[in-house]
Amino acid sequence: MDYKLVFTWISIICGFLSAFSWLYASQVKVSDKKALALIEKRARKNKEKPNYARMTFDGADMRETLRAQTKWNSLGAIFASLSMLFQVILQMFF
Repeated sequence: MDYKLVFTWISIICGFLSAFSWLYASQVKVSDKKALALIEKRARKNKEKPNYARMTFDGADMRETLRAQTKWNSLGAIFASLSMLFQVILQMFF
């Protein structure tokens, strides 16, 4: 098996996933209706009273939008790190 080819493809795929994650993070918005459902679901899970205090901008809930962006930005960073790791392995060992 040609490990150099496998590591190259893993690096390329992780790079694409990173780019997609960051692109999606820049565009994701959580609507007010969806935010209410998420708040209530989280409150039921934690057995708490829902906190309905929120701020909306341009039809999107700010707190839930920032949570979603954080999740996708984190995934983008992880995939970018993996892509770089495989590139380093290729340069050092092959």
